[in-house]
Amino acid sequence: MSEIEKKVLVFCRTLALALGAFLCVFCACAIFSCASIEKMLSGLAAPYAIFDSQIAERDETGIEFTFSNLGERTIARVEFFARVQETGDSEDDFSDDSMEKEFILDAEFAPGDSERIFIPLGEFEFDGEIENYFVETLFASEIIFSDGEVWRDKDGVSVL
Repeated sequence: MSEIEKKVLVFCRTLALALGAFLCVFCACAIFSCASIEKMLSGLAAPYAIFDSQIAERDETGIEFTFSNLGERTIARVEFFARVQETGDSEDDFSDDSMEKEFILDAEFAPGDSERIFIPLGEFEFDGEIENYFVETLFASEIIFSDGEVWRDKDGVSVL
């Protein structure tokens, strides 16, 4: 083998190693980026669902709804945020007053569990029939799982 052939062979091996190293780094970055994006998106997705929210009358006036654990882990504690609004004389006329309530529920929800929940609004004064009020906003702002991990969405972004 001539000296030129040896140099070409060394150059080709070096080029092949460099290309292989580049591809390995590129693929690792792509996989890491996809995993990061997936984790970010799953962090935004709500691990719960709320159905049938309505103003209800039991021993007192409150918000009644169904809460479902959509995640794969057991929920140990949930903090809810709710805003109740009063309608005016017509559908397009709303009062400027709204009632906000935070409510903590220490209850175990296994994956797939659903439960009907009542949040009392006894500290608020209702001027008129409860039919004139509606649940404007209702979401879980913090969930503590049985393994101690905490999921937070203090602004309700995950339910928009």
